[in-house]
Amino acid sequence: MRKTSDLVNEMLQEAKTAWLVAIVVGFTHETKFVFSSKKHPLEVLNQFVQDGGAPVGILRFEKENSTVQGFYRPFAEYDREEWVHQYLAGLLENAEEIIALSNESQTFPRAS
Repeated sequence: MRKTSDLVNEMLQEAKTAWLVAIVVGFTHETKFVFSSKKHPLEVLNQFVQDGGAPVGILRFEKENSTVQGFYRPFAEYDREEWVHQYLAGLLENAEEIIALSNESQTFPRAS
Protein backbone atom coordinates (compact mmCIF):
# COMPACT_ATOMS: atom_id res chain seq x y z
CA MET A 1 0.00 0.00 0.00
CA ARG A 2 1.20 3.46 -0.81
CA LYS A 3 1.67 6.17 1.78
CA THR A 4 -1.47 7.92 2.97
CA SER A 5 -0.06 11.20 1.69
CA ASP A 6 0.05 9.69 -1.83
CA LEU A 7 -3.60 8.66 -1.54
CA VAL A 8 -4.67 12.12 -0.34
CA ASN A 9 -2.70 13.74 -3.17
CA GLU A 10 -4.44 11.43 -5.64
CA MET A 11 -7.83 12.44 -4.20
CA LEU A 12 -7.01 16.15 -4.31
CA GLN A 13 -5.80 15.86 -7.89
CA GLU A 14 -9.06 14.17 -8.87
CA ALA A 15 -11.03 16.83 -6.98
CA LYS A 16 -9.76 19.51 -9.34
CA THR A 17 -12.20 18.27 -12.00
CA ALA A 18 -15.06 17.03 -9.80
CA TRP A 19 -17.77 18.47 -7.58
CA LEU A 20 -16.84 16.23 -4.63
CA VAL A 21 -14.35 13.40 -4.10
CA ALA A 22 -13.94 11.09 -1.13
CA ILE A 23 -11.51 8.37 -0.12
CA VAL A 24 -13.42 5.28 1.03
CA VAL A 25 -11.99 3.75 4.20
CA GLY A 26 -13.34 0.32 5.06
CA PHE A 27 -13.54 -1.01 8.58
CA THR A 28 -14.85 -4.41 9.70
CA HIS A 29 -18.35 -3.11 10.45
CA GLU A 30 -18.53 0.36 8.91
CA THR A 31 -17.30 2.67 6.19
CA LYS A 32 -15.83 6.13 6.72
CA PHE A 33 -14.96 8.80 4.20
CA VAL A 34 -12.22 11.39 3.82
CA PHE A 35 -13.71 14.23 1.78
CA SER A 36 -11.73 16.46 -0.55
CA SER A 37 -13.71 19.45 0.69
CA LYS A 38 -12.58 19.17 4.30
CA LYS A 39 -9.59 20.65 6.07
CA HIS A 40 -6.77 18.31 7.10
CA PRO A 41 -7.66 15.28 4.94
CA LEU A 42 -4.26 13.67 5.52
CA GLU A 43 -4.65 13.82 9.30
CA VAL A 44 -8.16 12.35 9.05
CA LEU A 45 -6.99 9.50 6.81
CA ASN A 46 -4.01 8.80 9.07
CA GLN A 47 -6.33 8.57 12.08
CA PHE A 48 -8.70 6.20 10.25
CA VAL A 49 -5.79 3.96 9.24
CA GLN A 50 -4.41 4.04 12.80
CA ASP A 51 -7.89 2.99 13.98
CA GLY A 52 -7.76 -0.06 11.72
CA GLY A 53 -9.34 1.21 8.50
CA ALA A 54 -8.19 0.34 5.01
CA PRO A 55 -8.37 2.97 2.24
CA VAL A 56 -9.69 1.04 -0.76
CA GLY A 57 -10.76 3.57 -3.36
CA ILE A 58 -12.28 6.86 -4.40
CA LEU A 59 -15.84 8.01 -4.89
CA ARG A 60 -16.24 10.90 -7.30
CA PHE A 61 -19.35 13.01 -7.67
CA GLU A 62 -20.04 15.32 -10.58
CA LYS A 63 -22.86 17.84 -10.52
CA GLU A 64 -24.62 19.32 -13.52
CA ASN A 65 -27.48 21.65 -12.66
CA SER A 66 -29.41 19.71 -10.00
CA THR A 67 -28.25 16.26 -11.10
CA VAL A 68 -25.42 14.48 -9.29
CA GLN A 69 -23.68 11.52 -10.91
CA GLY A 70 -21.48 9.20 -8.85
CA PHE A 71 -18.49 7.18 -9.98
CA TYR A 72 -16.05 4.92 -8.17
CA ARG A 73 -12.48 3.83 -8.69
CA PRO A 74 -10.54 1.37 -6.56
CA PHE A 75 -7.01 2.32 -5.66
CA ALA A 76 -4.49 0.50 -7.87
CA GLU A 77 -3.64 -1.86 -5.01
CA TYR A 78 -7.23 -3.19 -5.01
CA ASP A 79 -8.14 -2.89 -8.69
CA ARG A 80 -8.05 -6.66 -9.29
CA GLU A 81 -10.20 -7.44 -6.24
CA GLU A 82 -13.78 -8.10 -7.37
CA TRP A 83 -15.16 -7.51 -3.87
CA VAL A 84 -13.81 -3.95 -3.89
CA HIS A 85 -15.66 -3.14 -7.11
CA GLN A 86 -18.89 -4.54 -5.63
CA TYR A 87 -18.31 -2.67 -2.35
CA LEU A 88 -17.68 0.69 -4.03
CA ALA A 89 -20.56 0.27 -6.49
CA GLY A 90 -22.85 -0.55 -3.58
CA LEU A 91 -21.81 2.62 -1.77
CA LEU A 92 -23.03 4.69 -4.72
CA GLU A 93 -26.55 3.45 -3.95
CA ASN A 94 -26.26 5.68 -0.86
CA ALA A 95 -24.91 8.73 -2.68
CA GLU A 96 -27.33 11.16 -1.04
CA GLU A 97 -26.32 10.08 2.45
CA ILE A 98 -22.62 10.21 1.58
CA ILE A 99 -22.95 13.71 0.13
CA ALA A 100 -24.84 14.76 3.27
CA LEU A 101 -21.92 13.47 5.38
CA SER A 102 -19.60 15.76 3.46
CA ASN A 103 -21.62 18.73 4.68
CA GLU A 104 -21.40 17.81 8.35
CA SER A 105 -18.86 19.53 10.50
CA GLN A 106 -15.76 17.50 11.01
CA THR A 107 -13.73 17.64 14.14
CA PHE A 108 -9.99 17.49 13.93
CA PRO A 109 -8.71 13.97 14.68
CA ARG A 110 -7.91 13.25 18.26
CA ALA A 111 -4.33 13.14 19.45
CA SER A 112 -2.75 9.72 19.79
